[in-house]
Amino acid sequence: MSTTENPKTMHRTLKLRHVFALSTGAMVSSGLFLLPGLAAAEGGPSAILAYAIAGILVIPSMLSVAELSTAMPRAGGAYYFLERALGPAVGTITGMGTWLSLVLKDSFALIGMSAYLNLVVDVPTKPLALVLIVIFTAVNIAGSKASATLQIMLVAFVLGVMAIFLVAGGINFGDGEGSLEPFFTDGAGGLVAVIGLVFVSYGGLTKVASVAEEIEDPSRNIPLGMALSLLASTVLYTLAVLVAVAVVPAERLHDDLAPIHSAAKAVLPAAGAVLVAIAALAAFSSAVNAGILAAGRYPLAMSREGLLPPVFLKLTKSRTPIWGIVVTGAAMALVVTALDVHAIAKLASAFVLLTFALVNLAVLVLRASHIRSYAPGFHSPMYPFMQFVGIGIAVYLIVNLGALSLLMVSGAIAVSLAWYFAYGRKRSTRAGAIYHVFERWGASADRTLDRELRAAAQSHGLRVDDEYPGLIARAAVINLPDGIKFSDAAGRAAQVLATRMDVAADVVSTAFQETGSLWIRPSEKHPTATPIAFFDTTDEHLIIARSPGGIQVPPEWGGRGETVNALFFLAGRSEEASKALRLAGELAAHQTADDGEALATAGFESEIKAVLLPELAIEQYPLLPELPTGQLIGHQIGELNHPPGVHFEAVVRHGKVLNPDDDFILEADDQLTLIGPVDGLPPIERFAEMVTESALSDKIHRSQHRH
Repeated sequence: MSTTENPKTMHRTLKLRHVFALSTGAMVSSGLFLLPGLAAAEGGPSAILAYAIAGILVIPSMLSVAELSTAMPRAGGAYYFLERALGPAVGTITGMGTWLSLVLKDSFALIGMSAYLNLVVDVPTKPLALVLIVIFTAVNIAGSKASATLQIMLVAFVLGVMAIFLVAGGINFGDGEGSLEPFFTDGAGGLVAVIGLVFVSYGGLTKVASVAEEIEDPSRNIPLGMALSLLASTVLYTLAVLVAVAVVPAERLHDDLAPIHSAAKAVLPAAGAVLVAIAALAAFSSAVNAGILAAGRYPLAMSREGLLPPVFLKLTKSRTPIWGIVVTGAAMALVVTALDVHAIAKLASAFVLLTFALVNLAVLVLRASHIRSYAPGFHSPMYPFMQFVGIGIAVYLIVNLGALSLLMVSGAIAVSLAWYFAYGRKRSTRAGAIYHVFERWGASADRTLDRELRAAAQSHGLRVDDEYPGLIARAAVINLPDGIKFSDAAGRAAQVLATRMDVAADVVSTAFQETGSLWIRPSEKHPTATPIAFFDTTDEHLIIARSPGGIQVPPEWGGRGETVNALFFLAGRSEEASKALRLAGELAAHQTADDGEALATAGFESEIKAVLLPELAIEQYPLLPELPTGQLIGHQIGELNHPPGVHFEAVVRHGKVLNPDDDFILEADDQLTLIGPVDGLPPIERFAEMVTESALSDKIHRSQHRH
């Protein structure tokens, strides 16, 4: 069962531009302003091509990150879905590995920031980096959090400055002191080594996953935003390195920790070069601060899963994980002190590649697990070819980064596994989706994961064609007596659903019980629960069962003895499981404390539906010969006039809810359901006249015209 500890979920306020800015801002820092000199020293002018190829090779991993983020749009980043997919043993490796990749990336960025500050203050790079680590660690402990709007402004500034730099570089391209010859200094092997080295430049792509819960329409905005960001970053990297190699002499470029500034001095006036330095410092500051913020929460997340000691759960008054941030800062200080900048760059790339390999593996496992609730809004194309290619690329490049990188990655994996078997194994109860694959081979699966993935889908956000208003309009409301058992309440709901879906009641009841997916909305006065099951039907159906005295949710139904006042039985379509999960998420959004009280005290069905659909009105019109609506009997839906903003949603006939098309013929005793603007639906006395007067006259006119 999935319960919600906090009834307030994160608001989906981040749009496509925010996704683009967050992803681009996470990438455009050290990879642009620091790494080009090191890359050129490793492979000469072929570093230009290496950036472009690396941008192409990261596409499989980008697609996998997008799929996982739209399947599990939860705060927590890559660790969240890697641990859920691969289990706690591999989850320990992924948690440690992704944390180390962030530590190394941020350490690398801090050295670059120190190099650019050195242009103003003549202080040795490493001591200055240590001072910056202390400052950024203290800021994060205090609770500083970058806003998405500020990130947009920052990225716009950096991209604008770099656009000026690239234009000036293009104008002065042939006048520089650099050279593109020989292009392949160390042959193909040198090019491959540089590709692996610059992969760290694209590690920021995974940062989007950590804010997926706050992204509006994640099924569209996450993959599109990441793709646009990757395209922009790849073009920017490639062109900027091209300018740097062409205008800065090789002997100076290879030892330069501020290569873009050196190139800017060659193609721009002094003020322009200063602007580039400011842009670099802004990019470094944002990337490092966001990196420490994210890395400091990995120990917290792992501690929640029982994989690290509970000391990492401690929060400050400003709700920041103090020990996770302190350990992150200490690790960065150790890295900066013990390793040179070239080694840090290689190790950072190695752990980024490890994370990408595991992300691709997670998609393979989750798809093979056949967990029905794994319903991503975006599916990576060319599965499983893309994922195998992504894994192969990562492994090949890690090996080609050299012995130190391979040794460190292998050592981190060994230490993580040793820690898991010595500490985490006894404290973690999660099995991971990989055991659902094993189940098909005879082993047992972890059923709690299926429930958790359903809860994670609450943050998907509705799509335009999800027809949430129609679901509410078609819903049936059942009032239950006090003291009723959960199984009896489910039986009542199953009887109504059986009639609507032409499915046996016992089959419906069994499906809900076997699914075991139950979202509980805690509230001091009026808690609610939403059981979900899937059927081979043409529409989604909802039954709202209310009991003011409360209904206890037993363990066999996925509960822990909670008492709820309302049950929302949602029957989804098997073919569109993700749609049902999005609808359930929207339902949950209307079950807050205030709405829960309104749902419990509402006297009529229309009042209940008004709570769940506050921006629209629903009205039902019985078609009886003795009423004004009797004149509609025998007419087709297509003959009726739609009042402004009003939609014919459903017809209830003999207990079944039907979706009428234009050829649907109305019969006596039908009940016609309409949705329209609040205060915009006509009273029953006026309704029949409104929907027939212009429509029937049009029909007569068309008939006369034909004759």
